[in-house]
Amino acid sequence: MLRTAHNRHKKRIRLLALLLALAAVLSLTACGSKQGTTGTEDQEGQAEEGSVVFHFHGTAIPLGEVFLYAQPVIENYDSNYGAEIWNMEVPASDGREQTLRSLTRKDVIENIVKVKVLVEKAPDYGVSVDAEMKKQIERDTEAFWKNITDKQIEQMELSRAQVERCMTDNLLATRVYDAIMEQSGIEVSDERARETTFFDLCFSCYTESSDGVVRPLEEAAKKEQYDKAVQAYNSLISPLDTGAERDPASIAAYYGLENSSYKTMTPEEIRSEYGKEIADMIYTLEDGATSLVTETEYGYHLFYMKALTDRDATDKRKEKIEREEKNVYFSKLYTEWLKDIDPNYHYEDSVDFDVYDRIPF
Repeated sequence: MLRTAHNRHKKRIRLLALLLALAAVLSLTACGSKQGTTGTEDQEGQAEEGSVVFHFHGTAIPLGEVFLYAQPVIENYDSNYGAEIWNMEVPASDGREQTLRSLTRKDVIENIVKVKVLVEKAPDYGVSVDAEMKKQIERDTEAFWKNITDKQIEQMELSRAQVERCMTDNLLATRVYDAIMEQSGIEVSDERARETTFFDLCFSCYTESSDGVVRPLEEAAKKEQYDKAVQAYNSLISPLDTGAERDPASIAAYYGLENSSYKTMTPEEIRSEYGKEIADMIYTLEDGATSLVTETEYGYHLFYMKALTDRDATDKRKEKIEREEKNVYFSKLYTEWLKDIDPNYHYEDSVDFDVYDRIPF
């Protein structure tokens, strides 16, 4: 059990690494220049001195650009978990375990490559820098430049022009991604994403010993549970003197029902727990309605429907499904585009790790 919990924790940490890296892509920078062995070129074609971490599609990706992606991830981990988090062993996509440091370093580079690919596809989706985007780029560049330290500028070989180009590339990549998703037609309905919230008043018809042995109640005790369920039903459907409905949670507390609570579940989860017949019955209930006393393998139930479609939970699930499907859709396109744009790119072979090591994770 402890091992399973530890593995789940490591997977959550790994997921956070990916999310933070993705956030860096969408909120910070991506820059680059025509390929050169020791430098980049500014917008006028003049060379800037700088160390190059890797090349992609004839473009040199300098140390400063990689730093701009890496730094927010580093700060998030250090502030939330401490510097020791980087040595944690986590599972990679191939099942082998690596340190969080190694996996995150690779994620940073791969996200830069994604931005480069998206920028390359901008003409195909009719995306270019307009006047409004220029103003945003200027604002973002100014805000970023004010918050960077002289030490970072020196050590990471940063320039204001480089930051501005990074902001431009990143904004273009974001607009292209939005255009791709708009064309994808991916949209999830309420029906498909539905989460239902109801209260399950369960009058259990079994006992469980401390050693886990389950025993059904005798018929007389089972009849007592049924009678209590009927009483609870009458209490639920009978309004109080104030005209307000009784609270099922209060009734559960009155009868000491330990296995009763509000549940928010998908139709599939309800069918899995209660069976198709009872799930179908639950979905005939309107908001605020209570079922008749219903028998299951667990005992006698009253189902109080709070929200057939729980708006907040359904919206969250809809966003999750859409995000997953969009990721799958984009990944297929990206894999093909990457082969066409730079078939020679490979993280292990393309990155100059002597230069990359200058960014401390």
